[in-house]
Amino acid sequence: MRVLTLIGLLLAGGIAPLGAQHGGQVEIGVFGSYTRYDSGLQLDNQFGGGARVGYFLGNHFSLEFDANVAQPLSQLSGVGKTTVAVGSASLVISSGSAYVLGGYSRLYMGPNPPYYSELNALHGGLGERIFFVGDHVALRLEARGYYRGPGGVRASPNWVGHFAGIAGVSFFLGHSGAKSTNGR
Repeated sequence: MRVLTLIGLLLAGGIAPLGAQHGGQVEIGVFGSYTRYDSGLQLDNQFGGGARVGYFLGNHFSLEFDANVAQPLSQLSGVGKTTVAVGSASLVISSGSAYVLGGYSRLYMGPNPPYYSELNALHGGLGERIFFVGDHVALRLEARGYYRGPGGVRASPNWVGHFAGIAGVSFFLGHSGAKSTNGR
């Protein structure tokens, strides 16, 4: 219930969209991430990086795709590093500069045993766009969680959850929707 209240307050706090968030615009960006992996996987928390592209369907809704890669060290002896790659598709609901997102993620871990697996997961997150250089460049800060229920490729009776903090820069391409000042 607390999460729903927080989402409601964030969305109600900025009903008017910013000029940069206009239907038909494209958002592209790069980011760094810090992920806390589920303790059951015995992986060290790790920095990573990635990129995103989004398309605004309207002033408050966008579809977004992103990819994130990291190489955490295993806490298991003799394994070393493994690669974790995450590809995600999200629906983003914006209100002013605050946003919530949710969607589907595909997690690839490997190639080293015992980590080789491909998992389907759901994700959700909260974030903020801090605009500078007009309406076309923003610092984007986000907290995101990934959840995979029991089962999957590596059948397990337990759920798996990862949490990530993401910070990056986004560029908005296309007409911003801001009113012209020259009277046209």
